[in-house]
Amino acid sequence: MSGYSEDDIRCAADIREWLIKSISDKQEEVDRLRTILSIIDNLLKHGSFKAAASISFATAGTATAQVQATQQSPSAPATQQPTPTLNSSDYRDIRPLKRAKDDFWLANAEMSPSVVVIVPAPGINLNVNTPPFKSFFLNRILDGMKNKDASHGIKEPEALNYNVEDENGTIRRIVINNYRDKDRLQEIFNTSSWVFTRMLEKSG
Repeated sequence: MSGYSEDDIRCAADIREWLIKSISDKQEEVDRLRTILSIIDNLLKHGSFKAAASISFATAGTATAQVQATQQSPSAPATQQPTPTLNSSDYRDIRPLKRAKDDFWLANAEMSPSVVVIVPAPGINLNVNTPPFKSFFLNRILDGMKNKDASHGIKEPEALNYNVEDENGTIRRIVINNYRDKDRLQEIFNTSSWVFTRMLEKSG
């Protein structure tokens, strides 16, 4: 006997699938960064440092102006999303969370510098008891982040903490405080998208 239950084996299989997807996502990001680096290297090779610096600053200024115009434009994608549940003074951005295989809209992540609120998309009904929500997303990912904070001497109210709000078991929103850094935030995005996808599969 291996000493592992059938639930343990299923959970391990779920985690393996998530790890494979996370590795793939990170590899794609590395590939994109390498492409950008190659473009910059070529730019520096074919022009003087002064010319390259001028182009870089001009490009950065143009990009900043485009971002600001997009944020202010009434036709920007973010304005088409549901009204954020964060206080208006804290609101920073909304990111749609989508299923990897077909970009199906699963939820919105509403962000402030210290809080992220995950709200299922309209028509997406997910029960708190559907695996692997509790076993993986809460117990392994979010509690894992909490334990890491504790091991580094970070205590409440600065440590990561979360609250799941539901109505008769249906998830209404997940509030995660003190996510602390961008890497954690990206892990929360990737994991919640994957977990919600699996939950939809299991609920039929």
